[in-house]
Amino acid sequence: MPSGAASPWKLAEPDLATVFAEHEQPLEELATGAIPAIVLRGVFPPEACQRLVDRLIDEQLLYDPRGPIPEAMRDAAIPEGYYREGRNREASRAWQAKTAEGRTRIDIGTSLGYRGSDQQAFFAHSEQTHALFARLLDDSNENPIRLLYDRLSQLGRGKRAVTAHEPDGRRYGPAIIRAHYGGYTYKPHFDSVRLREKREDYVVHQFEHQFAGVLVLQNSQLADKTAQCILHRRLWEPEIEPHLQRDTFHEYARQHGVENLEVHLEPGDLYFFNTRSIHEVPGLAGESPRIVLATFIGYSRDRDEMFVWS
Repeated sequence: MPSGAASPWKLAEPDLATVFAEHEQPLEELATGAIPAIVLRGVFPPEACQRLVDRLIDEQLLYDPRGPIPEAMRDAAIPEGYYREGRNREASRAWQAKTAEGRTRIDIGTSLGYRGSDQQAFFAHSEQTHALFARLLDDSNENPIRLLYDRLSQLGRGKRAVTAHEPDGRRYGPAIIRAHYGGYTYKPHFDSVRLREKREDYVVHQFEHQFAGVLVLQNSQLADKTAQCILHRRLWEPEIEPHLQRDTFHEYARQHGVENLEVHLEPGDLYFFNTRSIHEVPGLAGESPRIVLATFIGYSRDRDEMFVWS
């Protein structure tokens, strides 16, 4: 939203009852940018977050930052800023080399932004992700994916959250776990299968709006600071793109009086935001990685289902 807006820009929180008392259709307000994010505090027990992180390390899906980076994970690390457009096999915007030493992102799951340029490989990998999560998250009382879908359906006021799928039944990944080591950074950017990745050959391209749903499993902390998302009160428009490409968005925001806020989260907090809002996560090289369970969400007012993918 442009600067100068009269309405206050504040989080809808801390629980469903309070959100509904203040916002009759919270996802509609999220779609227009009227609210920056919906934050549901403490919906997943912090001790369950820790148990899941420990299990991922035990199964060598993540690594203990106190030790060296395993060579296989070094090879699988995702460069900062990496994504691909359409069927392009090369990065559309990223540092061309691998991420700086120690600044590593490990994905557990299937990323459409990273793998979607090859449909056959993407959907084959997605099926492996479904099998992996079915094994890892078999306890219904400690299944963060089921929790996220449930809360999203409740926020949808009659709309149902389902894993994204093509008309022929091919399934997308239901969610992704991302671990960010050594100060891994997300510079100001936006996410959109329509406007950014241009994935016209995927059904999720049809949705009018795209949200993110993120459950924090572990924070990265250095002294009294933690790595947190910053949301800017500006929905992406083509005029902003040169500033994102040249890393001059902060200067643009100062010149235009663009409001922003830091969404401070603890393990077990779940939040939803509009991915067309310019957002960033400044890196923080704490002792532990920042680990989240993340999803993208396709939302349209005239559709009864919300498609969720990773």
